[in-house]
Amino acid sequence: MKNWIHPSYNQAVEVNCICGNSFTINTTAKGPIKVETCPACHPVYNKGVVKTQITKGRLEKFEEKKRKMEAAKSSSKKSS
Repeated sequence: MKNWIHPSYNQAVEVNCICGNSFTINTTAKGPIKVETCPACHPVYNKGVVKTQITKGRLEKFEEKKRKMEAAKSSSKKSS
């Protein structure tokens, strides 16, 4: 294998975010690295844990729609 085609792997490179958060990563880039968003300040993340925004799955939505249609059919039969 050719040694000169692979980049050097740097360990413990410091990453600084504009929010003030800093952490270390392993990367081929030379550090320190400055970023605009990080897991601490990005709106999708909540302290490193991804927030789930999906409240209902496809099956739950289908079953709810089915119940509404059946209720509408039964109420139309009662009014006739």
